[in-house]
Amino acid sequence: MPVSGRGTFSARDMSPDDLIGFPSLPGPDWCADGEAEPPIELRNELARTIEAEIIPRLMLAHRASEAARAAPEKAPAPIVITDQDVDDFAAMIVRRPLPEARAHLDGLRARGMSAEAVITTVLSETARRLGVLWEQDRCTFVDVTVGLSRLQQLLRIFGPAFEAEPAPQGQGLRVLLAVVPGEQHTFGLAVVEEFFRRAGWHVQSEFLPSKPILLEHVRTEWFDVVGLSASGEVASAGIQAVVNGVRAASLNKNLHVMLGGALFVAEPGLALTLGADFGARDAAEAVNSIDWLLGSKKLSC
Repeated sequence: MPVSGRGTFSARDMSPDDLIGFPSLPGPDWCADGEAEPPIELRNELARTIEAEIIPRLMLAHRASEAARAAPEKAPAPIVITDQDVDDFAAMIVRRPLPEARAHLDGLRARGMSAEAVITTVLSETARRLGVLWEQDRCTFVDVTVGLSRLQQLLRIFGPAFEAEPAPQGQGLRVLLAVVPGEQHTFGLAVVEEFFRRAGWHVQSEFLPSKPILLEHVRTEWFDVVGLSASGEVASAGIQAVVNGVRAASLNKNLHVMLGGALFVAEPGLALTLGADFGARDAAEAVNSIDWLLGSKKLSC
């Protein structure tokens, strides 16, 4: 018979040497062909062991594995944007094609940066940086115009994702946002608009209004708040005149006026001296401050 390569077993007589080390085994026939019924005491003990020890351990192991699968992933480390990062992005936004800037921001989003952080710590800071570079004669008017135009395009791209992020919802209040007549810087106002929309406000914006147009809006339409942006191109007396004119013309005699923009970043309290209810250094502070102001008014009634 040819060798198949498989091992074969056959019954053979056990020699005394085969039993060395296994003195308790009764020889080759120690496992009987028929099934032996275990004693009732052994069966009861086995049942108690399964019920009291094995099943609970299996359940605990199952719960631990389920918890491990359900546990949220460790939050990624926050992305820190440095002044050098802002400088580099400002150069990119002016000198390189827009898709490269878009890809850079998409990369930050993929690493866990929120749309809010993209807008506030990248786009807004870059806009401020371009303004500083212009004031220092380190870039031209054309550079600033190109850069701000591209920042506006990126804001429109990332705005929907920002509005979709969770935020406290407003009560359908209406806000009119405008730059102070005579001012030219509008990007910061666009960012504030995004914040108010996400918070549930009905927003109307006038980016380059004349004073008559601004007063006509508040005279014929109801607004709970008017937000005015100033970067310092208009003198303080001119800003105060606009604030007073808006209050006098407003259909809402309890109108709240806020002032924001570069002029109030270092000194938000300046807004009070110009006739406003408060000043805001950035968009998030603007929304939070007006929410607090309106909430405190309700509590005091």
